[in-house]
Amino acid sequence: MNDSEENKTKYAPLLDALNKVLNKSDNDEFSKSNELCRIFHGRGHVYNALSHLNLDLYPPYLFLVSYTEIEVQELKSLNELIWKQVEQSEKNEIKGFIFQQRAGRETQSKILQGDDPKSFEIQELGLKYQVQLTSSQNTGIFPDMKTGREWVKSQANKAQVLNLFSYTCGFSLAAMAGGAKQVINMDMNKGVLRTGKINHALNGFERDVGFYPHDILKSFGKLKKLGPYDLVIIDPPSFQKGSFILTKDYQKILRRLPEILTPGAQLLLCANSPELRLQAFKNLIAEHAGPQFKFIERLTPAPNFVELDDDRSLKALVYQFNA
Repeated sequence: MNDSEENKTKYAPLLDALNKVLNKSDNDEFSKSNELCRIFHGRGHVYNALSHLNLDLYPPYLFLVSYTEIEVQELKSLNELIWKQVEQSEKNEIKGFIFQQRAGRETQSKILQGDDPKSFEIQELGLKYQVQLTSSQNTGIFPDMKTGREWVKSQANKAQVLNLFSYTCGFSLAAMAGGAKQVINMDMNKGVLRTGKINHALNGFERDVGFYPHDILKSFGKLKKLGPYDLVIIDPPSFQKGSFILTKDYQKILRRLPEILTPGAQLLLCANSPELRLQAFKNLIAEHAGPQFKFIERLTPAPNFVELDDDRSLKALVYQFNA
């Protein structure tokens, strides 16, 4: 077997997943061709040799991420195999191919095909988002939280909504699309909130939405004045230098939740740390939020986020507050 055939065999799961997305029919509801989707989730460790790779479609760009340092020859082979498949697809709507190298704290981006897209718009669940694939580590939306945004949209009608660690406000867009009365977004990063405002403007949601660039752990007085809330989303980073450590600071928020909730309020409590197992996360919530919070369900993963160890994957848990 020559090198070309060996590489094709090695990357077969990724190439097969790409082929399904490129050549699916227009009425395939699993992953619409004009919407953001995860194509291949190597980080789920189903394929050990490819556990360092994820491939996403940010229409009309492919976005490949490696979580370990990748050899020049491997990247060249991946580029050739993936782009050849794009060129041979029946419906070739892909305009470019971007690679991001994540190794430790260093993140580098490289344009493998096409031009630098800079900032551009994509869609998910019919909502518009401004994203970028080359200027920073995070793109502007986390594809793994699609079912969370879908759930929020289904529960937000006439609700007063609080979106903590709001990032670029995807949950807020979902809530407004679902008929929320008002949404409060809080994140100490002013830059991501500016993008959040752009996202709301793109979708015509410019009324009844608030953006607060505050440290959440120091802002419960402000949150109480703006509340109480019928629906709360808490989706923090695992680690945010100088402000938040998930396993140390999550409980500080949980303890104060009863102060800001309406009776019967719903909560989406999220954790995306492989080191925090599901039962440990539920124990954390039970210990610090208390018996008034009833576990309802764990949301299913977004399409194509297949995991070998489901206990280490994203945890998006629905709770109800029984005052």
